[in-house]
Parts: sequence; C-alpha cells; structure tokens
Amino acid sequence: MTGNLPEVTGHYVVIDKTRVYYDQCGSEGPVILCIHPGGTNSMQFYEFIQVMAGRGFRAIAIDLPGHGKSYPIDWQPVRSMHDYAEFMRKFLRIVFPDDKPIVCGAAVGGGIALELAVDHPDEILAALVLDITAAPEGDQFTRYCHWWESPHAMPSWRDFAERVAMSGVYGVSGDRLQEFRWQHRYCAQEVGTADLQCWATHDVRARLGNVACPLLVFKGEADYWVPEEGLDAIVAAVPNGLAEKAIGRGMGHYASFEAPEAMATIVIDFLHRRGLAPV
Repeated sequence: MTGNLPEVTGHYVVIDKTRVYYDQCGSEGPVILCIHPGGTNSMQFYEFIQVMAGRGFRAIAIDLPGHGKSYPIDWQPVRSMHDYAEFMRKFLRIVFPDDKPIVCGAAVGGGIALELAVDHPDEILAALVLDITAAPEGDQFTRYCHWWESPHAMPSWRDFAERVAMSGVYGVSGDRLQEFRWQHRYCAQEVGTADLQCWATHDVRARLGNVACPLLVFKGEADYWVPEEGLDAIVAAVPNGLAEKAIGRGMGHYASFEAPEAMATIVIDFLHRRGLAPV
C-alpha cells in the first residue's frame, strides 16, 4: 500500500467488566465494524480500515474477547458464534449508540456478522460475510477440536495453527508472511481452539429467511476451506434479493489481509449498489 493513509488510533472500552480493545480510523461517514478471523486479532484489518477510512467510512477493527489486547469474558474463551454475536451487540450499543453500523467479518468474524444478520437485521445497515458459509462443511473439527484446548492434548498447537493458517493465505511472502504467522502465534491455545468450536458448531441455515438487510457473501478463489456452493445456498435462501455473492480473484482465505485495497473495492462497490456508501 502506498500514499498518505489516515491515522489509526487505539481505544479501550469496558463491557460486562471486560476490557476490550479496538482500532478506529476515520471520524466521519458510515460506521463499518470489522471482525477478525478466529485465532488472530484486529491487525488482520489494519490496512483495510485505513483504505475504508480514506474512502469516507468510520472504520473500526475490534479485538474479540481473549484476542489481541482484549481480555476474555469472565476469563473464559467464547465457544459459540451466537455468544460472540450477542457480545458484539453490546459493544455497538456502547461505542456507537446513535449509529447503525455495517458489519464486516472474516471467517469466524464472518460467522458473527451472519448471526447478527439473521437474528438482529434491524440493528445493522448491512452484513459483509467473508470466508465462511452458513454451516460447516463436514465434521472435520466437531468431533475433537474441544480436546485441543489443553496443551497436553495438543502440545504442537502453535506450529499447527501457524501452518494451517499459512496454507490458507494466498499471494503473501517475505516479511508480510512473517507478520501473518505472528498474528496466529499471538493467540492463546484455549482461545484459538474455542474459535474452531465456534466454526464447527455454527449453523444458521434455518434462519436465513430472517435476513432483512443487504448481505454480501464472499470468498477468495483460492480459499479451499469455503466452497462456492455454500455461498450460492445463502444467496438462494435470503429473501427479496438482499444477498449477493462475490469471488475475489487472486485471493485466499484471508483476503482483507492479503489484498486490502482490492477487498475494499469489492465491499464499496456492493455498498454503492445498495445505496449505503458515501457519494
């Protein structure tokens, strides 16, 4: 990325006695809240929020409870997408009480955005659901990922988490790849494995008919974890033509980190079509 980018500032807020951290970039325009993938932190969206702020948005990237600079809730990891979504509602009510936000999430963050769209569509302007479907494909995690919270059951967790994540990133090398690896190394084992439980048990297929706000579903073309058929199923199930699908060319599972400017263009084009982007 080049050019003079807007400044990112860090903030803390206390929610349910839990200190939560978020980055903010931009002071005017529609609010867009970015929710990172599981096992990472707000740094996944650091450059993306700068691009979005430069195009007229107030862009926020939160550290989910237990991630980055945010403490866990009651010192326990979150183990369901629904619980994450309800926490995000509290965050938005406190930080932006007078604004209805656009919610943009990637992977586990995308699942949280989708939970908000099916359960509380009147509280958000739009949901941008990146890198996840409405339910997990297969049972690759459901049978055993809860065991991995204990270091004695999964002593190689750090290497495993890094290498699995690296297998999903696309077009990133050198120092940038090292940065990406560090973001996954930074997450506590019990928190990262609990995020896998969120992914594995996430299923909103029966509630997709509740969506009443514009919804973008997205995957990178090189993202082998998210089948395109899963996105098509969401678009078909959401009523009134509110949902659209986009495929990111030359992108993998972490598109907002891999190609923040291209990802921002896809998002803003969708919001323009829905009348939600600054003129």
